[in-house]
Amino acid sequence: MNLPNKLTIARMIAIPFFIACFFLPDWVAFKLCGAEILTKYLIAGILFILAYVTDTLDGRIARKFGLVTDFGKLMDPIADKLLTAACMIMLIGRGLMSVCDFLMPVFTVIVIAREFVISGMRLVAASKGRVMAAGTLGKIKTTLQSIALPMVLILGPFFRAIGVPVDFILLAASVVMTIWSGLDYMLRNKEIFSVQ
Repeated sequence: MNLPNKLTIARMIAIPFFIACFFLPDWVAFKLCGAEILTKYLIAGILFILAYVTDTLDGRIARKFGLVTDFGKLMDPIADKLLTAACMIMLIGRGLMSVCDFLMPVFTVIVIAREFVISGMRLVAASKGRVMAAGTLGKIKTTLQSIALPMVLILGPFFRAIGVPVDFILLAASVVMTIWSGLDYMLRNKEIFSVQ
């Protein structure tokens, strides 16, 4: 098994450890402007960031050294979707987002629904011998998610304390891009829906 595939597997193995962080004791790591940053969310945020770094690395290594495999094509996007979904599900009801935390379930359903639709389209395309490439909007969406989610995890209480909801703005932007990129993807590949 090559290095990119090992990194993908490592990312999947990290997900249960990431989830376990949410059940650690409520120890305070440090305070920022009076906001308590809990150790468990700090560790979870660091794990999330490291997992996304491996996502960037495995793709670059695979392309640079000609190590692209069918396993990687299948499992890499699955690992990404699992990590994002796990993070958003675990954030529901935690009260970490600086404002409008009640929207976290809505954001989560939108993100997961989009991934189900696009994955279904890819399966149909594959059955017809077609490959549906990811678009630029989808990459922007992923980048925004990879920045916004650890911000909510680690710095949400800080942004609430200073009254500047940077975490919410970035996460809301990522959800807007989730919808936009999903619609764009469906329109660009609408022939997949044609009945033959």
